[in-house]
Amino acid sequence: MPRFTDKTVIVTGAAGALGAGMVRRFAAEDARVVVGARRREQVTALLDELGTDRAVFAQLDVTSEQDWTAAIATAEAAFGPVSVLVNNAARAIVGTTMSLTPDEFREVIDTNLVGTFLGTRAAVPSMRRRGGGSIVNINSTAGIGTAAGLAAYGTSKWGIRGLTRISAKELGRDNIRVNGVHPGIIETPLAYDPATGELIVGIDDQPIPRLADVDEISSLVLFVASDDAGYSTGAEFVADGGYLLGPVPAAKP
Repeated sequence: MPRFTDKTVIVTGAAGALGAGMVRRFAAEDARVVVGARRREQVTALLDELGTDRAVFAQLDVTSEQDWTAAIATAEAAFGPVSVLVNNAARAIVGTTMSLTPDEFREVIDTNLVGTFLGTRAAVPSMRRRGGGSIVNINSTAGIGTAAGLAAYGTSKWGIRGLTRISAKELGRDNIRVNGVHPGIIETPLAYDPATGELIVGIDDQPIPRLADVDEISSLVLFVASDDAGYSTGAEFVADGGYLLGPVPAAKP
């Protein structure tokens, strides 16, 4: 049975591989999806694939309050009040505390943490009109462990972790759940250093020594967003191939 019939879902960062994958999965389960991206041409093929009865575009720079106001208005006009918000848009700049410039640090914080804050603020009144809702913040193993060399990204994800738990406590009596999903390294461009083309974090010594597939992470997000996880709020759902467990010891000869 489809889990999102008659539900309005907003997915940010829909131009990326994970965002597009989640949009497709929500649409396949009968949701009406607002496809959030900075520019329409980034998601034209996705919109054409799904059709206007299933998906609409919202021009959404997640750091802009005006864009968020417009996105919620677009959602309500097309499909009705918002039931699900997936805060997925993300920015990563490789660099240490000492090598990053202040502007680079702010750019990552503004997209990842402030963008999540603004999205939550914008969506909650619509969810209240609906009678409740579900917010899923896409986090990272960098929001639970340490991420040397990703000082801004890791800091932003730790901030999202706190915001998720605080929002969950504040919004629970409104029948609005807020949870975090912490993927490991997914097979997307974000997994690679744009300067070298190498993986940002190694996977060879983790218990499941491979990258995550977009569809398996999307499956987890849909579960967390759905009523199947209706008693979970402020929770952290990890899908990292065992990365946070530490490296697998080398086999003895």
